[in-house]
Amino acid sequence: MLMPEKMNRVLIVGSKENMKKTIDVLYQTEAIHLVDFPAEEQGFTLGQPLTEASEASQKLLKLRALEKDMELTEDGCDMKVVDACKLRSECDQNIKELDSKLSVVVEKRVQAQTRLSDIQNDRKALEPFLAIDIPIDLYKGYNTLGVSSGYVKSDPSAQVRQASADAEVFASKDGKFIAAFYPKKDAAEVVKALMQNGFVEVPAPNGTGLPAARMKQLDDETVSLEKTMEETSKTLEELRKDYGCAVNATDEQLAIEVQVAETPLRFGATQHAFIIDGWVPESDYEALRSKIETETAGKVNIEVLETATRHESHEHDTQHIELVDYGQKDVAPTKQANGKTVRKFEYLTEMLSTPKYNEIDPTVILALTFPLFFGLMIGDMGYGIAFASLGALGLSKCKSPEWRTIATMLFFGGLWATFFGFVLFGEALGMHFGPVWEGGATAAAYPYGNELTWSYIFHYNLPHIGIFSKLVDVKMLLFISMMIGFVHLALGFGLGFYNKSVRFGLKHAVMEKFSWIMILVGGWFMLIWLIDVLIQPIAWMGFPLLQYYIYIALALILPGTIMAYLGEGGGAILELPGLMSNVLSYTRLTAIAMSKAGLALAFNTLAFSIIIDVSGTVDPVMAIIAMVVFVVGQLMVFILGIISAGLHAVRLHYVELFQKFYEGGGSKFDPLRIVRKWTSEKAGE
Repeated sequence: MLMPEKMNRVLIVGSKENMKKTIDVLYQTEAIHLVDFPAEEQGFTLGQPLTEASEASQKLLKLRALEKDMELTEDGCDMKVVDACKLRSECDQNIKELDSKLSVVVEKRVQAQTRLSDIQNDRKALEPFLAIDIPIDLYKGYNTLGVSSGYVKSDPSAQVRQASADAEVFASKDGKFIAAFYPKKDAAEVVKALMQNGFVEVPAPNGTGLPAARMKQLDDETVSLEKTMEETSKTLEELRKDYGCAVNATDEQLAIEVQVAETPLRFGATQHAFIIDGWVPESDYEALRSKIETETAGKVNIEVLETATRHESHEHDTQHIELVDYGQKDVAPTKQANGKTVRKFEYLTEMLSTPKYNEIDPTVILALTFPLFFGLMIGDMGYGIAFASLGALGLSKCKSPEWRTIATMLFFGGLWATFFGFVLFGEALGMHFGPVWEGGATAAAYPYGNELTWSYIFHYNLPHIGIFSKLVDVKMLLFISMMIGFVHLALGFGLGFYNKSVRFGLKHAVMEKFSWIMILVGGWFMLIWLIDVLIQPIAWMGFPLLQYYIYIALALILPGTIMAYLGEGGGAILELPGLMSNVLSYTRLTAIAMSKAGLALAFNTLAFSIIIDVSGTVDPVMAIIAMVVFVVGQLMVFILGIISAGLHAVRLHYVELFQKFYEGGGSKFDPLRIVRKWTSEKAGE
């Protein structure tokens, strides 16, 4: 389906003793997108979490603190899915057991880390004093003696002794670090003398004994502590190995329990009842209603308030109404109704925006035309097979939606590239299959052609397949690209016409979108006429009555422009040049194909015509060099092909196509659901 699924706004009401059963049903069916109940609703309060919420939250907080201490990640855990019931029964015991083992290790590790940090500071403070062989404890503890230690720019000994005859100065060998001992009564004069020599004080470190001996003590302690750190790291690794997967599973189960228990916070409530507001896909409503009635013995009522309409008022129709803001109207969420393969392209759509509930989901169009454009820009059997193979490998190995989308694009794009490479261009890895004769060359003189082809390389005439050459039939390929542009844009305006007719009615659709279809078709007639008159005659292509195309063009463009002006205002006139720019933008389909073919030709020529000449005798060493150049060149073309063809194919959709019909800005359907990776309620069955 092109349109998102229809949505019913439902109200679920019941007594609080049936709330837990109702919540379980909602999570089992995964069919309701909750609308948060307004806190200011008169007569109601917000619901309270279920009784088990507090206990589960405390366990989860405790477990995640243990995970942090274990430095636990999900990487490297290959444990099978665990039964959730078993986890619930063993949860307390597992947490208590892990906590008892981990607390000892963590405490030991923290103490070692703290002491290592202190030692680092002590070493830093001690290093300057290694240059003076004086015990550390002699720098402190005097009543009548002052001590100053630090760096100086020049030798202060003479000035210090002038300031105090009883002073003694010790200096390092380079004279940059000194320790001065002096009577405290002369402290002011001594410090003044030191300052005159650029003195910067360094406090004496803690400890006793000679600095070198103290440094050795610190080094020995560091080695011991680092050994302790290694031991605790090994112990933690063993704990991660023994408990890691179980902890991940328990974390998941507790998080699910907290999520379910806190769901009532999104409900409305009275003293004895609860009320749930939400959106349910129309196709799922009966199954949900039946399940709720069965599980609650009919004690919980579910009722459809409305089926969301896709029609809305057009701003042109309401300009005479004075708008009053009564708060934003709840908008139905969008549940995209795509098949398994098309669903992989939803990521591309959502990169731009989620479709609105009342507009066409462009994912189907993306899934059809994106691989086609990608394949046309590659247009090579060799690259196409490589892309398709890489995509198939990605689909078998990748799990994330982003990489699966890329793999799907490569797979189908590769299939189209293989098709176009065989049918349209007849080439692989930048070379045609069959022989090619250029410059008047004949088959008699050059039996395998005189251009670099696979026939020329293998000295065997392969069949000549393909219709066009990317580097020869440039004008025709550019013409085809523009024709593709007209069709693609017409498709966009057609989808826009449908969107407008659904949302605002046929009148607005005709004035705002059909008018542009008329302009686009008129532009096509004018382009064909201009090519025939100004560039080269094209009657041979089968266009009838070419001389009248200019009149047909004017007959479509002029009324189409007037209709667009009436429907959209003066902005429509300003957009007219942009439409031709959109058409010309599709010439990138040819430009990218040509650039890739040209780059491949350059590497192939370098390898097989310059480094070696495959038409004559080949030196084995030069052949190896040529193959290296060939392989490296083909890898470059391959990588650039992914980037350029992928980006430009996306651009043609986002910029050229989507602007003709797509608005986006919708709210994605997000039902109550439980996502499990490590656990399962059915694992034990």
